[in-house]
Amino acid sequence: MSTRGTGRLLTLVEAGRSASWAALCDSDDLFCTAPWLAVERDAVGPWVPARSACLVRTDGDHVVAGVTLQQFDRAVGDETCRVDKMVRSLTGCDDALGAELEAALLPSLMCGGWFNSTVLTPPGLPGPAAGAARRAAIAEAVATARSWGSPSVCFPYVDGADAGLRAALRDAGFRELPAPARHVLDCDHPSYEAYLATLPSRRRVRMRKEWRQFQEAGVVTDQMPLEGATVERAAALAHRLDQKYGESSTAGQLTEWFAAIARHVPATVFTASLDGRVFAMTLWLHCGERLYGFHAGFDYEVGRGLPMYSVVGYHLPIAYGCAHPGVKVLEYGISADEAKLLRGTRALPQTLALLPLTPRAEAVLTKLEDRLPSPA
Repeated sequence: MSTRGTGRLLTLVEAGRSASWAALCDSDDLFCTAPWLAVERDAVGPWVPARSACLVRTDGDHVVAGVTLQQFDRAVGDETCRVDKMVRSLTGCDDALGAELEAALLPSLMCGGWFNSTVLTPPGLPGPAAGAARRAAIAEAVATARSWGSPSVCFPYVDGADAGLRAALRDAGFRELPAPARHVLDCDHPSYEAYLATLPSRRRVRMRKEWRQFQEAGVVTDQMPLEGATVERAAALAHRLDQKYGESSTAGQLTEWFAAIARHVPATVFTASLDGRVFAMTLWLHCGERLYGFHAGFDYEVGRGLPMYSVVGYHLPIAYGCAHPGVKVLEYGISADEAKLLRGTRALPQTLALLPLTPRAEAVLTKLEDRLPSPA
């Protein structure tokens, strides 16, 4: 296959209908798949981009690379999408530098999706051809950022082990910054007890104690699809959690967003109830053999003193995964490293790849790099 080709932007509708785009996506590419693109098309919730598209690189009739593009500006407040806030959360970034980052980097173009940002290539594409297509797609993403008026481009969560993509991004001028590890848990065990047997004895004792606490308190646990009244209950609990951590999302935004997810993506909610009141939940999205931990929510008054996070975040999803042969991996994402590692997750190192496109963005990034350790 030649290294020549052409690139073009697809709307989310066009990409969602494209068999060629679908063929690029595997179960670890949930946030690039047609069902998730349908959620993005609904443009509801707290994290709506200013602009979005899917970039494809074609060679003749073949799509040889693809990447999602989302431009985020100050209208979005969460660090999940805002590269300036992602960077600001890194060690050594004070408030003054954070304000400089916001002024210099926004609106930024985020590429490659959430959890594990990447440039998609079709299975079986020879290595040299895949590398060339990926580099061309990166160059076109940068050109799109310039045309959209973005002073920076980022791939927020690049797999640290993906040497090819990291090299391609560095060759395109991207700088690597440290990023939080991505946690996954292999749940292809014959039973939940078999999973527990893989943990150190002290951890097994603690997890069994957590479960007894729930039972002794009379807590009822359940799992259910995200639909109907479940949407509102899950959104209300998620809003409580967001409020605790100072997020700007509203209950209405979360309800609309969860409703959009229910329309387009298979999802399961794990819940805990006491005296008929649901006080804890985690929301998980299905994609092939993977479950993605997407959101949590808690009523801290009803669940006071109970191990809510552990039971609905670990016991129930892991037991579900072990009981369903089609589920092999639970995607736990970033943060809470110690809690996740204690329960058997694998931490996958990641980097944040950031390209400044203006002198102002270049200057603030240089200032930032002087304060940060080098990524692994």
